Amino acid sequence: MPTACERRDTFPHMEQDPVDHELASWLAAQTHSNPEQVEAELEIGERRRAFVVDELVEAGFTGGELLDLVLRLTGLDRAGAKALIAARAEVGRTSAGRETVPKRDQRLAQNEIVFRRVNERLVSSDGGEAASQELSLVCECTNADCLQALTIELAEYEWLRQNPRRFAVLPGHEAPAVEDVVERHDRFVIVEKHVETHEQVEAADPRP
Repeated sequence: MPTACERRDTFPHMEQDPVDHELASWLAAQTHSNPEQVEAELEIGERRRAFVVDELVEAGFTGGELLDLVLRLTGLDRAGAKALIAARAEVGRTSAGRETVPKRDQRLAQNEIVFRRVNERLVSSDGGEAASQELSLVCECTNADCLQALTIELAEYEWLRQNPRRFAVLPGHEAPAVEDVVERHDRFVIVEKHVETHEQVEAADPRP
């Protein structure tokens, strides 16, 4: 990451550079988001600065650490940064009743939903012929770019699919910020989504 001085030199000229690719990549890494999605939302001016604050808060930054990052990443002075943080906190409190699930959690859950759907199609294409064999399926983790394979027995997979809140991921692919590990196996790990996205993953259950 550039130094605070370098950031303060860069951000006053945001009008000339509508997309800061380095900042987008960093924010995406902090919030476990898709860099392209973050880049698309990273806009010029006030909306851009508000988005930066919202992403930092969603990533878990608070207090002095949050203030320091806002100073470095927006080019605002101390008073302006404090005012922006307070304003975004107020917006968060006001909208809490309307949107209780963070956008990050929704995006990550959607990635897992997509991989689950792919696996269901793969299993269906076997036509039950692999009943005594291991299935080779895609990891159902939150990383949209992960296309790694995992092996799981058909009986284990069928048991997994009985609970729409659970997904099979490779060891090390768990995302503790949005899910809990409920089972560990040599070849895969079973994770269960946090309550915030239960409704989302249940609504997308391929086996209603």
